[in-house]
Amino acid sequence: MRVRGGSLSLLGNVPLNKVASVPVEVTGVAVITVFYEDSITGVTPSPTVATILTQAYIASTFERIMKIRVSGTNYAKYFFKVNGAITETLRTGPNLNETFEFSGAPYDLSSGDTVTIEVEHFNAGNIDCEATLYGAV
Repeated sequence: MRVRGGSLSLLGNVPLNKVASVPVEVTGVAVITVFYEDSITGVTPSPTVATILTQAYIASTFERIMKIRVSGTNYAKYFFKVNGAITETLRTGPNLNETFEFSGAPYDLSSGDTVTIEVEHFNAGNIDCEATLYGAV
């Protein structure tokens, strides 16, 4: 890569503003966006299970979950629930940031579904936790 005469060039002597574009059609690709995120502070040790985030199904807005990112300030166990039933459990440690991954087969929601992310930890003292829902419409 070189800079010539004030314009950046990635293709030898051809300035970027002179490079032709090629139209490309992409099908079957879902754009992943952040749906909802929330955090809580001062989560007390087990046997307390605390809710980080709760979100109800919204047609054409919140229908398909691609992944859920969770993190906290200490080791913890996170629960992904749909309508109060545990769908998946994930434990952190030593990495305190983890992901429930559904990108290969997104988790589809139906009308009336409610998603809840909960946390439980077993260490002394309180911790802070976050959760982010990512999805595609």
